[in-house]
Amino acid sequence: MRNTWDLSIRLGWIIGLALVIITLGATVALVVFAAISPISIWTFVMSIGALITMTLALRLIYQLWGLINASYEMDRNAVIIHWGSTHYQIPMVSVRRVLSGADIEGTRIRLGVRWPGYFVGLGQAEEIGPILFYATRPLAQQVIICTEGMAYAISPNDLTEFLQAFGERLDMGPTQEVEELSTHPAFLNWEIWRDRVGLLTLTGSFLLLLLLVGLLCWRYPYLPPEIATRFTPTGDPLLTVQASRIFYFALMGTGFLFLNTILGFLLYHRERRACYFLWSGMLAIQSILWIAVVAILLQQ
Repeated sequence: MRNTWDLSIRLGWIIGLALVIITLGATVALVVFAAISPISIWTFVMSIGALITMTLALRLIYQLWGLINASYEMDRNAVIIHWGSTHYQIPMVSVRRVLSGADIEGTRIRLGVRWPGYFVGLGQAEEIGPILFYATRPLAQQVIICTEGMAYAISPNDLTEFLQAFGERLDMGPTQEVEELSTHPAFLNWEIWRDRVGLLTLTGSFLLLLLLVGLLCWRYPYLPPEIATRFTPTGDPLLTVQASRIFYFALMGTGFLFLNTILGFLLYHRERRACYFLWSGMLAIQSILWIAVVAILLQQ
């Protein structure tokens, strides 16, 4: 009796690969333009654009890896959705009804990623409720498996054969009890992702550093070739350096951010207080760097 059911990935793979190539090309172009352009606010904007497109490209690559490793498995006990390192187990005894996607109206994916040949995410339908989509074909060619609290949309290649096999297994009954559960990459279950204090501290430090770099790029074209970084009590210049050295403050902030973030993650599960101390100290350091840069810029 057949237990594994494939799905069509060709269209989703081709379009997804094209999107990866486009985003990587945009990243390279933005990096090159930023590197050859004089430092200005536009350099900062292009760098942020490169960061965004690179993040998007990595996300798309991860989605394509999941698509390549996607399949459905079914026996008398459960239907299992395999999608990369994500797996959903739907017990047969939990199934309340099975619907054709063609019979569902007003359904859309609210959270997730989709393009032609790729439909993954969380959606909603009035007559069903929340739906998890793990499919490669449009809604009309999907099967909706409904349980008490969630519905799952899938798209095996042969819908007729799948539904027939599904009915046969339901009639035979399960051989053992299994739970309705999901498994994800281990890092997604880290407690830090639910720690608002830790995330706010990290986010605040990152945003302060990002805004500092933006401020420096904006003001740099208007600075004289040499600037004073230290002053006497009366306000006279004590130390004069090349204007480009003002970016050392951003470099220091980047080093502190990288080091403290890594150390904090290493300490988080063992010494939570030490982790918070590191991250709050990092936020304080970024604030001090901001004060120092603003003071220097105001004296020029």
